[in-house]
Amino acid sequence: MFGFISILLAAFTQGITGFGFALIAVPLLSLFIPEIRNITPIIVIYSLLTNIIIGYKSRSFIDLKRIIPLIIFGIIATPIGTYLLLMFKVSTLKIIIGLVTSITALSMFKNFKINIKNQNIYYGIVGLLSGLLNGSTGLSGPPVVLFLTNQNTDKDVFRANLSFYGIATNIFAIIIFIVEGIINTSILNFTALYLPALMLGVFTGIKTSTKINESIFRKITIGLIALLGFYTFMSTILAEVLF
Repeated sequence: MFGFISILLAAFTQGITGFGFALIAVPLLSLFIPEIRNITPIIVIYSLLTNIIIGYKSRSFIDLKRIIPLIIFGIIATPIGTYLLLMFKVSTLKIIIGLVTSITALSMFKNFKINIKNQNIYYGIVGLLSGLLNGSTGLSGPPVVLFLTNQNTDKDVFRANLSFYGIATNIFAIIIFIVEGIINTSILNFTALYLPALMLGVFTGIKTSTKINESIFRKITIGLIALLGFYTFMSTILAEVLF
């Protein structure tokens, strides 16, 4: 039941804002799935599905000139992230997830901006960071979300570009996971079990997005993301110290 609610909440958030699925789902799933190596492929598969749905709905707003460079660098870094997934301790990955989630939420809440003069350099940096996180934790979104927000990207273009980027990098990550044997029968069974929650959440979110004040919901979402990130980080640190 908790798994159903976790996926439903994450998918609902993704449907409304165009991002946030992994940021919410990873910390929640880590509460009852201790092995991060099992969570990452689940998140990537679910993220692909949500991105396909949202991307199809907003396909007319995709700005290929902006998103293609990010995709290229993201794909380059994803295999390195997968190597980190196989080599790092579970506690280390949880700490990374907690920090990335919390910092992302704080940056968005404070509306932190950087004056970027040469976008081409930042396309590479953001793409590489996103690829590393995608392969290791399934959290490919935070660097791209912050970058697009920093550039004052139009809401519809933001959702479309983020979804298109997610589709490309998720597909590549899934291929690597299959080759490395990270995706197995138990992963696919879990994914199938909570697929109804994903579909219900994302379609309800998309429908609700036309009726709700998105800025208000965005603040609630950021607060929830920050809380989950902080909990994941602190609980892992305390577990390492006490046990």
